[in-house]
Amino acid sequence: MLEEFDIRGYWWLPTENKKVEGVLHFKQEVIELELKGSISENPNIDMHNIIWGKSENGEEITLFNTIRTLSDRRVLDNYKKGLKIEIPESYSINSFLIGGLHEELKNTNFFSCTFLPSHFNQWITQKDKTFINIFLDKERLKIRGENSNYQKGFLLEAEEGQSITWYLEHISKIKKLLMLMSGHPNVNERIEFFSEKDQRKCTYFVIHKSKKRLPNTQMKKCLIRYIDIEKNASQIFSKWFTLYDDLKIVTGIYFSDWYMDKFLEMKFLNAVQVVEIFHSWMRKDTKKAISPENRDKLDRAEKLLKEMMPNYDEILQVKLKEGKNKITLQNRFEYLFKELDKETEEFLIGNDMEVAVFIKQAVQTRNRFTHYGKEQRFTLSSSKELTYTIYRLKAFITVLLLKEIGVSEFVVLHRMMNRLDIPYTGLQAAKQFLNSENYLSLLNSNNSN
Repeated sequence: MLEEFDIRGYWWLPTENKKVEGVLHFKQEVIELELKGSISENPNIDMHNIIWGKSENGEEITLFNTIRTLSDRRVLDNYKKGLKIEIPESYSINSFLIGGLHEELKNTNFFSCTFLPSHFNQWITQKDKTFINIFLDKERLKIRGENSNYQKGFLLEAEEGQSITWYLEHISKIKKLLMLMSGHPNVNERIEFFSEKDQRKCTYFVIHKSKKRLPNTQMKKCLIRYIDIEKNASQIFSKWFTLYDDLKIVTGIYFSDWYMDKFLEMKFLNAVQVVEIFHSWMRKDTKKAISPENRDKLDRAEKLLKEMMPNYDEILQVKLKEGKNKITLQNRFEYLFKELDKETEEFLIGNDMEVAVFIKQAVQTRNRFTHYGKEQRFTLSSSKELTYTIYRLKAFITVLLLKEIGVSEFVVLHRMMNRLDIPYTGLQAAKQFLNSENYLSLLNSNNSN
């Protein structure tokens, strides 16, 4: 994590020559500028896109997206009277750049940038290594990963100069991939931009927004490390960028629990929604298959219906049109579980009967929370039931996402088996509790009906 620091200097607006002494305070979640006077000639304005500054050491600094958080009513009263009074004020800062006086983020172009994510040394331990070297044709962007005494992290080089905003979008994509593989949150340790002409370096700092206190992940092991994907790391990174837009909503919900405190019911609904959206977007050509046994039953039933209803064919056509391509949530779960190896299925949930019960629990509980209907046979309600089911859903989703981008299911499974943190340690407890006879007997009684 980045250490806290202060920068003393003088600060002013690009449109005004008035310079005010002040201090810029940087913390991981808060960036604040404290001034000894008013920076603007007009105290009615609380927001400024840009504030420029110069430190005591002579470094030029650009502050982006600033909002005044502390002012004094006397300043406005005297302004209305045509008088001026110098009263301290403060600004909340979203991000800033050390190394030059720049315009807006989207208008400040650079030739390349380097990015060092947190927990980088946990993810890759091999030294003196170029571990990623890919070119994204659509983005016209080269990405190289380095881990040496001279360079740590990722180097991004655009064919043409690109804005800070453009680079930050691609850095965000890399961060999310590392979060998916590591299994814990990731923040920026360092972002540096380089100009095309003189390779002048600018260091970028941004607040880390979170609505919940993140756990200390320094001692947590990564789920998937570089060594686990070394042979096809570049292909996995390339595929992640290819599929990113399709997976954007899924991963957005998937990661949200790490940054926002939520009720247990909301965590459950989010996890189920991720499964539903994942199948909807990534398995668009899925069609429900009918077994030979059920086909015989349908044929016999159809024959009886035709005898009882002369207009059966007309009614059937209407029904088929209404239900065309309709896939239920239960179908989506079933299709996705069929993609997993039996060993993975056994580790996550259990045998075929236990998987069937789990699917019914997830579906009926979702329906209960979203449609507020009557409680059904498999509906879960207690905190313990929901917590264990969330563990299962999270692990299930993680396997699906990692497989989708090319990580071996065998590797994912055996890395999960060796994890010593939740949700993976909770999977065995979930089996003992949710696979008990009390729950499995519901399936038997349901089938007998």
